[in-house]
Amino acid sequence: MNESIRSLRWNWILLGWFVAVALTSLFILVLAAFDVIGSVESQAAGPWIALSLLVAFYVAGLFVGSRVLASPVLHGTAIGLFSLLAWLILNLIVGEPVGETTWRSLDASTTAMLLVTQAAAAILGARSGVCLMLRASSRET
Repeated sequence: MNESIRSLRWNWILLGWFVAVALTSLFILVLAAFDVIGSVESQAAGPWIALSLLVAFYVAGLFVGSRVLASPVLHGTAIGLFSLLAWLILNLIVGEPVGETTWRSLDASTTAMLLVTQAAAAILGARSGVCLMLRASSRET
């Protein structure tokens, strides 16, 4: 697999990020509905939210990797880092005018850990998607 900036497909990165966020939200909603987590703010919810992020970003990476078939590490990294960009934009555009920002809602180490988790899961998913599609195409020939 050849990694190249030129092979990045920004539309797939954006779609992959939206899929990951939607799946994370769905997983957390299901966990809350079945009362596995009492409240998102509780200490017991932390590992479940991290697991939801891990699984959702892996699935999103798998989806993008199986569609693009190029640069899985760069695509996965970009999907993970798009969260940082979205957080920054939402805080500046939505949060600052109304005075409700989340700049200090998480400490720096937790934020870094969540970003690394998202990127690593997306990278593993994208690599798995590319390998899965390449194996499937080699069996057909």
